[in-house]
Amino acid sequence: MKIETKFFGEIEIEEEKIINFPNGIIGFEDLKRFVLIDHPGSDIIKWLQSVEEKDFALPIIDPLSFFPEYEPIINESDLKNLELSSIEDAVILCILTVPKDLESTTVNLKAPIVLNPLNRIGDQLIAENPEYKIKQPIKIFAEN
Repeated sequence: MKIETKFFGEIEIEEEKIINFPNGIIGFEDLKRFVLIDHPGSDIIKWLQSVEEKDFALPIIDPLSFFPEYEPIINESDLKNLELSSIEDAVILCILTVPKDLESTTVNLKAPIVLNPLNRIGDQLIAENPEYKIKQPIKIFAEN
């Protein structure tokens, strides 16, 4: 199927690549279907693109690439809602906030995107770890 996107124009996606978010994303609960898109020229950044709203896409990363000790503690009932028996079975991604000043980029470690890769469902959940921040500074862009 073809979808329109703000950043990538019209793209072809396979139905089986769509990830369903029954609860939406925090603040955007009406958006339920997303697809992951690679960021051109980057192995690190991906986009969580809404299938329903072309202007809604979030830059995301694998937090383990920058924070190898990252282990979010997620409520057991939230995991069950995703049909996961443990967090180790999930794919964990975190949302970037990228301001004009790239040096001020932050990552949200407190509310990761948790995906069940087998049944393609996801949710944005709150990590119970008190040390994780919503705006954790991160050096992701190479200095020129």
